[in-house]
Amino acid sequence: MLWAAIGAYELPWPAFCQHVLTHPKWAELLGVETQADLDRLAVGLERCQVRVIELAIHDGLKEGDKQDQRPAAQRPPVREENAEFIGITLVLKLLKKQLRPFLKRLDRCDPKHPRHRPRAYRTRSFVLADLLRWMLGLQSTDELIRTLKQNSDLAGVVNFRPGEIPSKATFSRRRMAVPLEDLKTILHELVEVLVRCKVIDGRAWVVDLSRVPTYSSVSKTYPDRPNGKSDPQATFCGYPDNDGGLQFGYCLIWVVDFKTELPIAVVFGAGSAQDSPLTKPLLEQACNEHPQLARRCEYFVGDGGYDTLAIFEFILQRLRALPAITKNPRNASDPETDLATDAFCVLRQRSPLYMALFHSRTSVERTNSWAKLTFNLKYHKQRGWNAVEHCVLFAAIAMLGVAWVAVKTGHPEKIRSARTWISRY
Repeated sequence: MLWAAIGAYELPWPAFCQHVLTHPKWAELLGVETQADLDRLAVGLERCQVRVIELAIHDGLKEGDKQDQRPAAQRPPVREENAEFIGITLVLKLLKKQLRPFLKRLDRCDPKHPRHRPRAYRTRSFVLADLLRWMLGLQSTDELIRTLKQNSDLAGVVNFRPGEIPSKATFSRRRMAVPLEDLKTILHELVEVLVRCKVIDGRAWVVDLSRVPTYSSVSKTYPDRPNGKSDPQATFCGYPDNDGGLQFGYCLIWVVDFKTELPIAVVFGAGSAQDSPLTKPLLEQACNEHPQLARRCEYFVGDGGYDTLAIFEFILQRLRALPAITKNPRNASDPETDLATDAFCVLRQRSPLYMALFHSRTSVERTNSWAKLTFNLKYHKQRGWNAVEHCVLFAAIAMLGVAWVAVKTGHPEKIRSARTWISRY
């Protein structure tokens, strides 16, 4: 505690001691009354390794991860048969039961049909099939259809009759008919369930923007399209991706719970969008949908893209949290002269405590990688704003769904193990 206080104030030792002793709340917090008490606490402080403190803060925020912290009477029975693997059919059955009211509501999206040709499948079947696709990391609708045809049990659990799997065109048409608001409602419900299960605690929020590619050829030119590409709504982002070329597509920005690395709220945007304009709508959405998590939030971590007055004011006044945000030089000849947000830096930038918190930001990078590789957001085969936004929401729902099933079956250590835990059979 003394180490954190010294790092926050950045005062010389005599001035810091005077400040503590003249403020009763600080003296009570540190348990000191005299200068001698402070000197005794400070013994060996200069030899304290910053890395040890960083690890202690990291472990403190991660406390309870991959554990069911509810009282024993509230925990579900442990299914030992699912300790190593769990079939995707059981995963979907559990999710169908939990999300039954929301799936029923989706059926109102069923397209009209003539009386002589009754509708064979409801909208919920296509939503469950798409959820299956993202949980298994299937890249395309063709691969999904092939998987359903090869496994009659899998087709049955999503309410398709074996031998009567819909065509690719039907899948695409019915997927686009699902309202985005209904998918967001399912996402919100899964977050609330995980909060009630004490999986997501929301003490530390980490925010980041990630690009989502579209399934479109960048090299080919289409003269009749506004941007000259096969996806007329996609745009180039302002910097190259890991492959060296400019990323072409869209973006998502989300708030991730540091402890579990699970998304709390997500906003979809254009590929050329920047971080800061989307952040305030994202935070307002998170606070409105999850007020309990907003009240719990103690730390907000982000990179230099979020170093703006509006974001600092929102964090301090609405969330009442401590922001750990990198200073953005904004191409200034002397970055140190830009003091616009310095007055809001309760944690002084580059101080030891600030750095210990900022290093926690790597959790959102793991979430980005998890979404793109395990849940195939990087290799999906969809184009168009609506289609790609559906992909983003399905991937987020799949991430939360896997975590809930892991807790439901008594294996909370599997909340981030979709690829190695869930089996197709």
